[in-house]
Amino acid sequence: MQAEGILQHFYETEVEKRRLKYLLALEDYFQGSKDELAEEFKESFLNICLQLQQEQAEQQKGPIGHIVFSMLRSELLGGSHRYLVEGTDEDWFFDLHPILATYDVSWAFRFLEQLIEELSMYSKTFMGAISQADIERIKLMEAAHFHQYIISLARYALPDIIRCPEYLALERAVTVEIRIGEYMDISEVVYSDDFSPKDTEEIKAWLDQKLEDEYPYEVFSNLNLSGGNYESLDIRYAFFHKTNLSHSQMRDCMLIGANFKESLLIETDVSFSAIHEADFSNSQLQGANFQHVKGASGLLDREKREMPGYLPVRFNGANLEGANFELADLKGACFLGANVKNTYFVGANLDKAVFSIEARNHLKLDPFQTANVIWK
Repeated sequence: MQAEGILQHFYETEVEKRRLKYLLALEDYFQGSKDELAEEFKESFLNICLQLQQEQAEQQKGPIGHIVFSMLRSELLGGSHRYLVEGTDEDWFFDLHPILATYDVSWAFRFLEQLIEELSMYSKTFMGAISQADIERIKLMEAAHFHQYIISLARYALPDIIRCPEYLALERAVTVEIRIGEYMDISEVVYSDDFSPKDTEEIKAWLDQKLEDEYPYEVFSNLNLSGGNYESLDIRYAFFHKTNLSHSQMRDCMLIGANFKESLLIETDVSFSAIHEADFSNSQLQGANFQHVKGASGLLDREKREMPGYLPVRFNGANLEGANFELADLKGACFLGANVKNTYFVGANLDKAVFSIEARNHLKLDPFQTANVIWK
């Protein structure tokens, strides 16, 4: 077999199989330790906020436009597991004096190192057909799978971090993005603020067009979008903070990771939508229809893992009086501090869902649901 064919065979039969083992181990570690990891991420994030504050106090830095966490592939090959953290003004790449810090990601990349060590040992059975350079190239390719957990952690940690005085004290640009990616390469928005004035009717007209691939990650915060027909839209990871969506049609939408914190969705129809990782914290959801929504946390299929398991849907502090969750899949969802008076959960999957002890008197759950929820 030609050397190229041997390498291809090695990748398809050994790398992919062994990768799954280590990613599942990382998945279990991440889901069990995400609160502690979030605190460590917070410490790193607030450190750069303090540095930015100092620069702004000395009038050496303008309004902040970007905070970016970047994987450095050269560092990874050298065994270093630190991401570069950059705080820049509105010029981003062209900010000549970015604030620099680092964030230790060894909690995730130690699983990659274990995978590569195992592959390196096994490659020796191919009698020199697979070189150390081949193993290093495989390591760089595989890093992307483990990098996904850094993105998941940021999404989990940031809703609390952005309320911290260290961040709020920053002079911020009209648009602020927190991103995670590769250095000087593709990065993904994990949090965004957009303070630019928007015309509500223009936004509604744009949404009415129901365009493909146009709405994910967009910012629709502080708008009155009530009474709209947004059925079947893909608005994954969009930001609707403090937005009025009451009496709207949002049936069969892709709402994965959407941020609805402190929003109004009174009597809004969200039925049959995918709401994994969505955040409805402190929102007004009286009479909202969540029938048949898909919002389970964790991996949906461990044998066919394609991405990190979903984070829990958050209803922390939300007003859910009269909301309908019939036959909803809400495994692991968090309802701490939520008003659940007359909330309808018939047939809903509430396995490991978290409720306040005070809510127990208001909930009407069947015996199976009662036995499987977590009371705090």
